[in-house]
Amino acid sequence: MRYENHTKAMAGDGRTSFGIFQGIASAAVSEILANRGFDWILVDMEHGTIGIETTGDLFAVIRSGGPTPLVRVPSNDQATIKRALDAGPMGGMEPRVNSREEAERAVSDCKYAPAGSRGIGPGRASLYGVRMGEYLEAADAQVMLIPQAEHKDAVERIDDILSVPGIDAIFVGPYDLSCSMGLQGQVTHPEVEKAIAAVLAAAVRAGVAPGIFCMDAASAKRRAEQGFRFIAIGLDSVFLDNAV
Repeated sequence: MRYENHTKAMAGDGRTSFGIFQGIASAAVSEILANRGFDWILVDMEHGTIGIETTGDLFAVIRSGGPTPLVRVPSNDQATIKRALDAGPMGGMEPRVNSREEAERAVSDCKYAPAGSRGIGPGRASLYGVRMGEYLEAADAQVMLIPQAEHKDAVERIDDILSVPGIDAIFVGPYDLSCSMGLQGQVTHPEVEKAIAAVLAAAVRAGVAPGIFCMDAASAKRRAEQGFRFIAIGLDSVFLDNAV
């Protein structure tokens, strides 16, 4: 099994990576996306229909095609994060991280002792325990931690959040952020853009890769020009709908 995370290396080197969210619980969708040149594919357990029983199969298919398999967990609790990471992704995105304390908990849940409190157990990530030693040696260095800034509270506390060691990227969710500001869906509203710019600037100060969700390639290009370095270009269901 490969435990090198090229997307994490890109984030650390200041290079820009592009990926896509997968919300359809289908290995065929993973296989198609994994052969379209994305740097990473994020399996979305927060929204959509994908459950823990399916994720391991999707991660394996994604990995075989070359992109880095990532996961967004449905909630920031240790049991959920542990099971998701044991299924074999090389990074975890945690929604609604709005404070330093929540960021510290996310880091702890994703890392083994002494850096954190992640439990040790056989799963697909370690080939069901067959390569447990190899996985334990690599995991803390290779598994990405990507909290989301998707609420105005996170923007107000962004420097505190990004002061927590162990964060590899901070990911702006512009749609939820706009909702929290009373500007639902207005992701290019000047006030929303100001909040997004604040997260970008804080990430640069902290030496953390700034990330953001975009709905299309044109928006992704604009965000890359602004300085974002971990960029989602939409999601599978929207691409499917646009093709009809």
